[in-house]
Amino acid sequence: MSGMTTATRLKDVPGAGTVDPTTGRTKSGGQYYFGRDGGSAAPTVTLTPQQPAPLATLIASRKDALTHASFIAAQATASAGATGEANRTDWWSRSFGNAEWRSGTGYPKMPDDFTPSGLGGHAITGNRRTTRRWYRGRDVAVRMPSVTSIKRFSQESNGGTFDLPVQIQFQGDDMQGWVRVTQHGPQWSVTGLGMSKADDARISEAVRALLEHRTPTIALDTVENLRDRYRERIQQEGTATEAVDGSSFIYGTAFDKKTGTLTLSMGGRHYAYPATEEVFEQVKASRSPGKIFNRLIKGRPRAAVLISCDDCHRVHAPTTVHRCPAKHSKPATPSGMWDKLARAAASIRDSRPRS
Repeated sequence: MSGMTTATRLKDVPGAGTVDPTTGRTKSGGQYYFGRDGGSAAPTVTLTPQQPAPLATLIASRKDALTHASFIAAQATASAGATGEANRTDWWSRSFGNAEWRSGTGYPKMPDDFTPSGLGGHAITGNRRTTRRWYRGRDVAVRMPSVTSIKRFSQESNGGTFDLPVQIQFQGDDMQGWVRVTQHGPQWSVTGLGMSKADDARISEAVRALLEHRTPTIALDTVENLRDRYRERIQQEGTATEAVDGSSFIYGTAFDKKTGTLTLSMGGRHYAYPATEEVFEQVKASRSPGKIFNRLIKGRPRAAVLISCDDCHRVHAPTTVHRCPAKHSKPATPSGMWDKLARAAASIRDSRPRS
């Protein structure tokens, strides 16, 4: 069929498995997939090798993927450890290597030369490098392009979604990777890329706190515990209800295991009841949810009245400060010259991907 992507292992590329006389490296053995047409339908390229591999092999394989693959996912690694100018070079080089790369359209990345002056320097374009800053708190420190430059880049991107390179130090750990950010007025959606759920929670909350605080230099001093802040934000996002079939009375329901709360949407309003997950499952599965409500719920606990957000349609208590869940736009920006240069410069020197 025409227009379909042909999935191909790198080992099928001519010359795979042979030694490159200029580098002394063996060409890829085929851990990554790519599409010959480079289209958006190309299979995802993951960063974890199928079998445990020596670090040198892992690095070589990712470099081969960066050369050939239509899509390669982001990853997080240990941070660059050098100091001074060497640190700036290694930090950006490692950022290029850790980034998500797509052929054709994709998310813009904040470049390493985003400065108002445009003076000469050591960025990949030959201009001055983007200003980076340390933002330190009691338990966490974040290094990234300055908040001022990030907000200016967001304005020039018309508030669209873009990727941001970051480094975080937390409880003795030192990680470098990327987050995806979108500005919604004074609020920001932030999502970690290629990292564990725990790392995503820490770094997303830290970056969000910096971008939303009026004084970024002290923003992290007020974050006693990033996990608590993460849980608080999740609670502020409210609850998404599921549709209920077979009833003209109850048309939506949800259950929060952490609080033991059953949410029911009925009669154009929303209510929260103390209940068990078993009751929730009975309401969902019953052909007559109203009968389950009358038998197990009605008249026993007092219901809390909830309201629905007009934007995300999640329900929450009227007294709760509500914020919609993180929402990013779809990738639609054609790859520019900076992206092509950064991908060509991508490398990982002495770190392996984090699990």
